[in-house]
Amino acid sequence: MKINNINLMGTALALVLLVEGRQGLSQGTFVNLDFEHPVLPLTPGLDGRVSITNALPGWTGYMDGLSCDRVFYDDISLGAAAISLHDTNSFITILQGRYTVLLQPSFPGGTIVPAIGQVGTVPSTARSVRFYEAEGIPSVWFAGQQIALVSLGSTPTYTILGGDVSGFAGQTGELRFQGGAVLDNIFFSTDPIPEPSVLGLSALAATLLGWRFWHRRR
Repeated sequence: MKINNINLMGTALALVLLVEGRQGLSQGTFVNLDFEHPVLPLTPGLDGRVSITNALPGWTGYMDGLSCDRVFYDDISLGAAAISLHDTNSFITILQGRYTVLLQPSFPGGTIVPAIGQVGTVPSTARSVRFYEAEGIPSVWFAGQQIALVSLGSTPTYTILGGDVSGFAGQTGELRFQGGAVLDNIFFSTDPIPEPSVLGLSALAATLLGWRFWHRRR
């Protein structure tokens, strides 16, 4: 049976957008959840780092639980744990917009773990928090409680992860992302985390997208 590639791609994209849950998008009192608002120009010092206040406004950086005030810009660490902001001139793939954050645990061993966190109020209508990630899966916490994550879909560049925050709606606390990953486009949604049957449908959409990407490169 011949498959219509255009219709197949359109269906896959529609399914991914469905499970991405962008309806009712809101940040509550959180800011810069997509990392698109650095204070420019960012001029690294001799250590290749810039102030986190300028690179990631609204966010606090942590190394093994201790706060840090400087992050790399368009650069990575060769072994020590690090937080870095990357733009479209970097060798790191940008997941969305112009800027993406990389969290690097120490290497080898991963004994020192980086994190970024921000204190804010979850929107009163929020049912889930969602974000793009690649090259690892960070743990996500709110007010000291870990949020269980599920995969909601994927593209050749990133995976969409999400977790239930309905129990935190309207509450104020720190939202923290911890561990190794490329991270971008964090947002709250009024859509709940889909039931397992819907997640299976999103997996099919991701498979179709991957098939189309592979087919076009042949």
